[in-house]
Amino acid sequence: MKEFLIILLMLGGSLNFHEAENIYETYFIDHDFSQDDTITLCYEALFFLYLYKENQNPDLLKKGEDCLNLIIENQEENGEITNEPNVNPKLYTGVGIWALSLGYEITQKEKYKDAALKGGNFLIEKIDAWKKVYPIECPDPRNANARHEGQMKNSLENYCYSCPNDWGLICAGLGSIVYHTGEKGEYYDYALLLGDTLYRMQLENGAWYDGYALKIPTRWNVSCHYVTMAMLGEWMCYNITKEVKYKDSLREALQWMEDMQTEKGVYDIYIDDQNLILEKDSFVGNSQNKCDFRQIQGQTNVKEYYSSPEETMLGEYSLFLAETLAEDIGIATNREESFEYIKSKSGYSNWYILSLVLRESKDLEIDKKNITKYVLFLIILSGLILWIVKRAIEKRKNGKR
Repeated sequence: MKEFLIILLMLGGSLNFHEAENIYETYFIDHDFSQDDTITLCYEALFFLYLYKENQNPDLLKKGEDCLNLIIENQEENGEITNEPNVNPKLYTGVGIWALSLGYEITQKEKYKDAALKGGNFLIEKIDAWKKVYPIECPDPRNANARHEGQMKNSLENYCYSCPNDWGLICAGLGSIVYHTGEKGEYYDYALLLGDTLYRMQLENGAWYDGYALKIPTRWNVSCHYVTMAMLGEWMCYNITKEVKYKDSLREALQWMEDMQTEKGVYDIYIDDQNLILEKDSFVGNSQNKCDFRQIQGQTNVKEYYSSPEETMLGEYSLFLAETLAEDIGIATNREESFEYIKSKSGYSNWYILSLVLRESKDLEIDKKNITKYVLFLIILSGLILWIVKRAIEKRKNGKR
């Protein structure tokens, strides 16, 4: 039975790979990667490399390596990966070393491993510096809503000074070094430090606050795209440890994400009640935007405070990637529904193309909430096989007469 369910999951995944191949042919055959920013190159590299693992198309491997080589060109001597002056380099570096580590696993070219390790060393230095610079204490009582109940072990766990989306992408990068290159040591230790930090920072409702909230009070809000980045860290920690707590963390986060769905789409941001009271005029009509609510071209989806969640697709892409991470480690989701919805809108995003091809864990299982439909399918299939066999036996008997 378990083997049959795994086959069904793989068949579902193959539909997404077919869409990935269509996107590749539509958008990337003649694409000039030298014009892309670094973070886009990182996601494109992951897309090509994961898709290459599926269909062994050498053109995909070449394009993946083209992206990796451009990433290395943009890597600083200290290991930082970025070419964008106003973007947090820790985020770029986390995704970049994920791509480089995967590139090494596939090609065994030492230059990719060397660049990944250099990026990992940069991130470790940043984590150490962070713990020294920022205090553990924070006066805001909302820290107590986390699993640590306000009893922080270090400043990494403090919403006033840190941000779970940072830790999620950094953790994914450091963990990918372990997962794809076989290196452990500090990369393993610091990946688990961040995985445990995310676990302890997780809220009672399964989400994470946006963070950096002492300097930017509106970031006591909760955003789908930040929650998804935090989930990336927990997903990678589960892959390198198989510890159940990381899987439980993903399951709780996914439940919160699913609660952000409506009939018309997926909201991106849930505004903290105190922020709503203090800054209500900042996102009404054409008034000045004083807050960090609007993430894409002046628009975002804000739960309960905009009339429709359809102003961007940020919530939809976030949910689809979150569901992909969950299914990869055996948590059943409504991922195919999200896939069909996004596909109907056409176009693509970095997270969408990654979600189509991402597959790592071989430890597949199925959650109870979807078991019924698979059992029913098996019963129908078994009945059809029995009917075919019965017809064949009857024909043979008739032929003997």
